Amino acid sequence: MAAPRVAVCFHGFLRTGAAMWWVARRLRAAGWADVALPTFGYHLRPIEANAEAAARSVRDLLARNPGADLDLVTHSYGGVLARVTWASQELPPLRRGVLISPPNQGATAAELLRKVVPLHRTGWDPFGQLRPGVPAHWPLPPGEIGILTGGTGTPRGMNPLLGDDNDGTVRVDEARHDGATDFLVVPVQHSLTIVAPSVLDQVVGFLQNGRFSA
Repeated sequence: MAAPRVAVCFHGFLRTGAAMWWVARRLRAAGWADVALPTFGYHLRPIEANAEAAARSVRDLLARNPGADLDLVTHSYGGVLARVTWASQELPPLRRGVLISPPNQGATAAELLRKVVPLHRTGWDPFGQLRPGVPAHWPLPPGEIGILTGGTGTPRGMNPLLGDDNDGTVRVDEARHDGATDFLVVPVQHSLTIVAPSVLDQVVGFLQNGRFSA
């Protein structure tokens, strides 16, 4: 008998675990036995502290489901959190994971926000961990990892201020990571990627088969 499959979902910046509700709903409908939706205050504490909390959520999920295979779905900065978590905490490898619109190389949008809203001058720098190049050195979590992000296939993307193809928030080249098993660009805006049925179908397909559909 096949082992049950469970998943943990990490949300994006300035959101809560509830933002991943549609992802969890789709996974449960596809047969996942348990889906955890923890919440992290990325803007309130260093990502290393959030990684400790993330590891506790993963351990709790596995304790509830002994012998289950573990999958991962993240949105936006949740993908960076996953990379830090598996690099800094003792956790079992994933079966598979999908990072949706992750700023794997940092985000030009974060640099622009720091210029418009210079909170870092007050000593509080919520966008500092998202600046271009800052997250680049963290490896992907162990396991088969697919990366899916939005774009238009044009140099303007959905936000011409970002300077290259993008989903309105993260550039396509910022989402890439050399360690990924597969990479897919879809014509969906950043915030909508976690609710769009076409994206959720791709997430389930990768978690089941290890590849996105063409």
